[in-house]
Amino acid sequence: MDPSEAKKPDIISSPKKKSKLIPAILFFLVLATIGGISFYFSSVVKTTDPVPPGSGHTITSAPDLPEPIIIEQPPETDVLETIAPVETQHPLPLDPVTNPTETQETKEIHTDPPTPLPELTLKPQVTEEISICDKPTRQLDEFYKHLDKQPYIASFELSGSSQNHFTALIKKLLANPPQVTRESDDLYTILKNTAHFFRISGKDNILMMKGILDREKGSLEQILADYHLLIINPDCSTTTYCSGIDREALYEYACFFLNTMGGRLYLFRRDSLSRMVVTYYAVLLVDLANTENNNRHGIALKPAVDMLISEMETGGSTLKHLELYLDTLYDLKEKYQ
Repeated sequence: MDPSEAKKPDIISSPKKKSKLIPAILFFLVLATIGGISFYFSSVVKTTDPVPPGSGHTITSAPDLPEPIIIEQPPETDVLETIAPVETQHPLPLDPVTNPTETQETKEIHTDPPTPLPELTLKPQVTEEISICDKPTRQLDEFYKHLDKQPYIASFELSGSSQNHFTALIKKLLANPPQVTRESDDLYTILKNTAHFFRISGKDNILMMKGILDREKGSLEQILADYHLLIINPDCSTTTYCSGIDREALYEYACFFLNTMGGRLYLFRRDSLSRMVVTYYAVLLVDLANTENNNRHGIALKPAVDMLISEMETGGSTLKHLELYLDTLYDLKEKYQ
């Protein structure tokens, strides 16, 4: 027998033995796969089981363990305590006497979303109207308060404030106007007009007015302008400085300074600044009477306007409102030419 032929059966039988091992290996792989899948689903079911409310347990999953770890906590622990570390890092200014319950309520309120504000209807702003009488009245008040602080006024020992004193004096002068017509008919009328202010006011008031004209010369223009503004505006007739003022009597005094010997002599005894300013407002009062058809003495303004323009252009450099005076006078010159 050929030796090569005797070994042929052994070579053929070895694959048969190996083929018996393959099904066994596959069987064990299938069992392992089925066991792994069942283990996975059982662990998922356990981790997803809900915790009964109020049990006080918190479930924390450990990444390396197949089952969740249950951590015991006291049932009375408030959820708000979980934000305590954040509050310690960013402390909020709280009232030291704040009630803890109120603090918790405040925290809960702050965690709520902001409530939208209701639409607001804007009301139109009401601008307070400033009367034309306010500024001159305030400036006159300040002037009289200034006078009350002056030693030369205090030496006259007035019974009240200078404002009350001079307001009463002005009303007394207006109640006794000078004589304007037929002044030159007799010497007595001329002398009476020349001493008019001394007779009506008295010696002390004359001395006090002279002191004011000398010491408060810088305020004279503003004071006369304030009085004139209050007088010509009907809305200001109820103010302190215009209440009871007789405009007819003011017209008489304006004619007295412009058209009588006594009035002109009185102005020429004063300084040039006082004379020009008083003459200017006398012209304006007579012009107002012409506008109202009430120039009952028929005073002609053209000669007075021309004379005042010449005097201001020559020696009116000390006047604060010289340009305003001249502009007004030139308008009146055109009006009465």
